[in-house]
Amino acid sequence: MRGALSAGLVLLAVAGCVGSGPPPPRLDAASVAYRAGEPVFVLDAVATVRDDSTGIDVALGVPPASVIFRPSGDGLAAVASWVVTVEQEGGAARSRSARDTLRVADAAAARDAVPVWRVERFEVPPGRYVVRGVVEDEASDRTAERSAVVVVPSPSAAATLGGLRFEGADAAGAVGPVDAASVPAGLDSLRAVVQAVDVPDGAVTAFAVVRLDADDAPAVRADDFTPTELGLIGRGVDVGSVDTVQVVRQTVLDPSPALDVVAPLPALGPGVYRAEVRLVGPDGRALDRAERTFVVRRRDYPLVTRLGDLLGPLVYLASPGELDALEAAETTRERRRAFDRFWGDRLDDRRLAAATVRAYYERVEEANRLFATYKDGWKTDRGMLYVLLGPPRFVEATPTGERWSYALGGAAPSVFEFERTAGRAGDRAPFTVLTLQRSRIYSDLVRQAQRQWRSGVVP
Repeated sequence: MRGALSAGLVLLAVAGCVGSGPPPPRLDAASVAYRAGEPVFVLDAVATVRDDSTGIDVALGVPPASVIFRPSGDGLAAVASWVVTVEQEGGAARSRSARDTLRVADAAAARDAVPVWRVERFEVPPGRYVVRGVVEDEASDRTAERSAVVVVPSPSAAATLGGLRFEGADAAGAVGPVDAASVPAGLDSLRAVVQAVDVPDGAVTAFAVVRLDADDAPAVRADDFTPTELGLIGRGVDVGSVDTVQVVRQTVLDPSPALDVVAPLPALGPGVYRAEVRLVGPDGRALDRAERTFVVRRRDYPLVTRLGDLLGPLVYLASPGELDALEAAETTRERRRAFDRFWGDRLDDRRLAAATVRAYYERVEEANRLFATYKDGWKTDRGMLYVLLGPPRFVEATPTGERWSYALGGAAPSVFEFERTAGRAGDRAPFTVLTLQRSRIYSDLVRQAQRQWRSGVVP
């Protein structure tokens, strides 16, 4: 082995690359998506009735790992400004804003992936609303926007269920929202909550949690064959293949006009799940139902904190023989040696090796933040391209997907087409799947990107 590179030292180096240093460079101003370093946050909104008034409960969560921290007093601090707007077509917009300071003790806490939440309620009449949230990281002047459509139903004599949401307790025991797109694995305080309105006495709610069959493989090469819509890779999730995890039935006695029905959920391992609730009248007649798909991820996602996080993304750089050697490593010691050997055999300059590896896994973490769906962001087609080539210069939305453009120079192809293979209007697919349209014309480009990374040049 020409160079010695410790996997443990790499983990420490990568651990300091997010949330505490200067932001990555901006993309071209014409690009409106995938800006490296922009804050990532969660926007969740459900229609509810509180104290006989209809409205929308909006939960906005900002993970500390997605903003820039600076030294402040005995620790670190980050400042985030946010605006939430609720608007009905043809009506006046209602907005609230604030400026929050997030304080943590050290860099490790600044990398926390669990959101810090703010919950706001807007009392609005029945109707269809667009809820928008905008968050600005004041240290980087970067902003990000999320939106959701919420329908506030009109009061009626019929029993109805609202939207499903998830809650859990933090380290101090306080109960708050949980991001349905990134539920921490093993969370033993997880519970599903749904509001029931005008429920008759003696009605029964049946909560069920099922695990869905989902693709979890890394993306195949850009010059390989394009996956079809018929396979699991093209569909992402098979909603017809389920494994029941839990069923909880509760009888509603002495109901109020609007009540929250709460169902404790088991501690779940990583995977894709669907929570379903059915409301059945005392006569056995089905009254209403609600469901929501959610994803359980390891607690430190999207960060690179484990040896396995280092080995997996090497699939985009390693040859078939090298992959066999990496996959054959079983013990922790063997896996560390395989990692050190992969990089050390190519980069004999220790500083160059450390800088290259750090840059590679920064891309992995950023891809996780930007492109996570039913699987980790780096495993998606967009994540693969982002890790290998970096942020695109332009992103164009097309009727059937997206088009990414790069300024690669020379004769290399610089435009990549992504087609939507799942998640179209009318589908039951719970996630949008954008599939790269692969071609042999990308072969030279893929090999060039691999050679650059392996020689210490960051594409």
